[in-house]
Amino acid sequence: MAFHLSGFVRPLGKSRRPRKDTSANQSRFSIYPSMAVGGLCGMIALVCARAQPSVQPRLDEQSIVTLHQFDAKLVTKAHDQRTLHKVATDPASALAQAMASENRMEREGRVRDLLFAWAARDAEAALEWAMALEDPIVRNRARVTVCLAVAESDPRRAVVLALAHGADEGDPCGLLDCLTMQWCAKNVGTVLDWAHEQPPGEWRERLLARVSYVISKSEPVAAAQLVSDLEPGSQQDEAAMAVLHQWALKDPAAAIKWAEGFAAPELQARALAEISSFQALTVAPDQEDSESH
Repeated sequence: MAFHLSGFVRPLGKSRRPRKDTSANQSRFSIYPSMAVGGLCGMIALVCARAQPSVQPRLDEQSIVTLHQFDAKLVTKAHDQRTLHKVATDPASALAQAMASENRMEREGRVRDLLFAWAARDAEAALEWAMALEDPIVRNRARVTVCLAVAESDPRRAVVLALAHGADEGDPCGLLDCLTMQWCAKNVGTVLDWAHEQPPGEWRERLLARVSYVISKSEPVAAAQLVSDLEPGSQQDEAAMAVLHQWALKDPAAAIKWAEGFAAPELQARALAEISSFQALTVAPDQEDSESH
């Protein structure tokens, strides 16, 4: 999707549109967001594994691997003739049989493969089966498996299905984060349109922040404009830092000019320091190369 902007990008904190009172949300965080698709998908496993038992049961390393590594070998295995036959005849019965296996690795692999194949044929039915499971850990794993399987070909549908089956922005596993970033990677324009249609609030701001990061890799000016339209607060700050980093890779002078217009002094100082550090890291290898010659 192409973006065509004229004039200068509005500095953060100086938006033309009315802003609600967000004084309670003006805290500044120093944590740099991991917004890339691969990073977010990886974070799903890390967050789940580190969650407290009272919030989200811990997943062991093997469970994380079997849930989230959809490499070519697993996809091929999931679509072999025997698995497809089981799914076509009686997927629920095949899954019940697979879940009765006493071998944990075999059980998780077979359940994953069956769900992956079932999702390709009838994602709604697969999700209905998954959401009827009593064990919350197994239920969440099954929902993640089905949604990620759908996202391989249709990330928009995967997001819609996840939302319709209980996933929300507070999910400690970050399923929606991963799905929306996969969608951005395929068609950022449709994600942007969909995000603007969402009701105002935290979820909409997070969507737009993710989109701004994806756009910043090719069109940082358009991404900066999108960040400028976010509500002031930590969400906008972190989105601005992510965009700024990408902009500095392409045009450091323009990135500095944008950072100098930030209204919040602490954010402006942080942004300029980020660019300065980046430039120092970029110049150092060049100097070493010239000295070695």
